[in-house]
Amino acid sequence: MPLRTISISEADADDAKYAMIHHPDALVQQRMLCLRMKYCGHKHKDIARVLGLSRNTISNYLSLYLRCGLEGLKTLSYNQPQSALNEHGLRVETSFRQHAPRSVREAGDRIKKLTGIKRSNGRVRAFLKRLGMAPRQTGQIPAKADRQKQRDFHDQILQPLLKQCLKKDCHVFFMDSAHFVLAAFVSIVWCFERVFIKGASGRFRLNVIGVIHAATKEFTGFFNTSYITADSVVQLLQRLAVDYAGKPIYIVLDNARYQHCKLVMETAQQLQINLVFLPPYSPNLNLIERLWKFVKAEVCSSDYYPDATSFQNAIIGFLNQLHRNDLKKQLKSRLTLNFQLFDHAQNLAA
Repeated sequence: MPLRTISISEADADDAKYAMIHHPDALVQQRMLCLRMKYCGHKHKDIARVLGLSRNTISNYLSLYLRCGLEGLKTLSYNQPQSALNEHGLRVETSFRQHAPRSVREAGDRIKKLTGIKRSNGRVRAFLKRLGMAPRQTGQIPAKADRQKQRDFHDQILQPLLKQCLKKDCHVFFMDSAHFVLAAFVSIVWCFERVFIKGASGRFRLNVIGVIHAATKEFTGFFNTSYITADSVVQLLQRLAVDYAGKPIYIVLDNARYQHCKLVMETAQQLQINLVFLPPYSPNLNLIERLWKFVKAEVCSSDYYPDATSFQNAIIGFLNQLHRNDLKKQLKSRLTLNFQLFDHAQNLAA
């Protein structure tokens, strides 16, 4: 069939109309526009002028459509040279999973030792991305943390408790204390020039002991400027026993001495509150730790407080307003019941 009298079905024309806008590849979009214009009756020379192509290219597109249909126009056969590093991908990945490189330059040096292939920093960076790697900030875990004990506690104790809580069969709280010090909290901000935060004058510390409900994210806490003691814990337990009476109460907490003492244990037993102690060195399994980070980011980060009173009021005021809809929405995403475990913790030293 002569190309000037080519027959294009209405279905193909409709598909071409959609693909010439939504297809991710610009060349395919160009081909679809060519086909659509031909369907609308435009001459080859007019199509070529609009697309900025030669008439031969237009003829080639339409010939390809006749031979292979619309899918043929969507099929691209770019020549994509393969990097010599690709065949060493598994070997490099295994090495880098064991000991992560600190920089692209270090990665390039180690790749050369492993494979004998030297590449520029730009090529090395592209290769690392193909492996699925990206620059990520390292995290920190206590050196004495027992990963197996954490895993067992998470799977056998914590998650079953949380399932009961979500079914409203009991209340589960996470308890901890935080100590907010009046100081200059520097952070990263978007700015036109470097911003300097005034350093606070004098010394002041606000102590908070509190609990966060695993399901509702309700916060209950007490504040002081002296010390958190066993009496502070007892006071908090007594309040929870009154406010959440009627269902079993479980409190997940760490092994701080003032929480593990005889007074607290006896009070919890009298109030029928179950204390669930975390494995040693396991802040990653304590949900309320994320709340403290949230408070520091929202209240302390890059803000200057001229005196202890304004600093104290800012923190207490923020914690007392966690019921606000905008803050509840943020808490819901920050305080999910997914906990970081460190099965793949590693040493960066090569």
